[in-house]
Amino acid sequence: MKSYGVIGHPIAHSLSPLMHNAAFKVLGLEATYGAFDVEPASLRRSLEVFKSKGFAGLNITIPLKEDMLALAEEVTEEARAIGAVNTVLFRDGKVFGFNTDAFGISKSLEEFRGELAARNMLVLGAGGSARAVVYTLLNDFSPNELIVASRTVKRADELASRFVPSEASKIRTLDLQDPAFADTFKSCTLIVNCTPVGMSPNVEASPLGDPALIHSKQIVMDLIYTPLKTTLLAAADKVGARTISGVEMLLQQGARSFEIWTERQMPVDQIRPVLLRALEDRGKGDPNS
Repeated sequence: MKSYGVIGHPIAHSLSPLMHNAAFKVLGLEATYGAFDVEPASLRRSLEVFKSKGFAGLNITIPLKEDMLALAEEVTEEARAIGAVNTVLFRDGKVFGFNTDAFGISKSLEEFRGELAARNMLVLGAGGSARAVVYTLLNDFSPNELIVASRTVKRADELASRFVPSEASKIRTLDLQDPAFADTFKSCTLIVNCTPVGMSPNVEASPLGDPALIHSKQIVMDLIYTPLKTTLLAAADKVGARTISGVEMLLQQGARSFEIWTERQMPVDQIRPVLLRALEDRGKGDPNS
């Protein structure tokens, strides 16, 4: 029986155990996946404990992803560029670090790849998830211009500086309060919300001051998956824009972790409804979800 898990703080409401255990069951794999609360100060020690107990792999979530980058013995180029490790593989006594967020973002946007080429794209936020989104859009979707908008322009500038010299020419930063924001927003084909604004319990909030900025030719992606339909996505739906919920990225990045560990494809079409049901139950206040 192989053991896997997710570590972070807090961790109680993680959907990763549900997702991976369901996939193990569908494929008939003898494996188990749990959730473990680990604070940053105890990360190094905890990693040694998981190794000593024979764990095969871990997912790493907030607030540990950046710290794990320094602890993994071998790290993929992708993880280093993004500045975070969210997947660990224990093999031959070593700790291998990966970042599967970029894969999750890319797969979530796959059906729109053709129409996104050489278009303007807007990323809302400048935190860790925004770094993964910017990396993916620059490397996989060839934007004409990529705009990173944040309430703290200094953070957006710091994010953009990570991608010099080759990619930075395609990045522009902008204050969310800048008068030019409205026209910039309207010029973009893809909008990706990487902020926590609109996440449960503050479900009425939106990262957009004026939802009327959204138009029908846009594709709007929200990395939030609780609730399934954020205020931002509801506003996009209302005007006929295409929308992508954060649950798709959750599923796809998890599928990539699963493949790294097991060398098997996660049956995503069978796992997606499992995740959606759990999220719908949470929305109804089911204490067991």
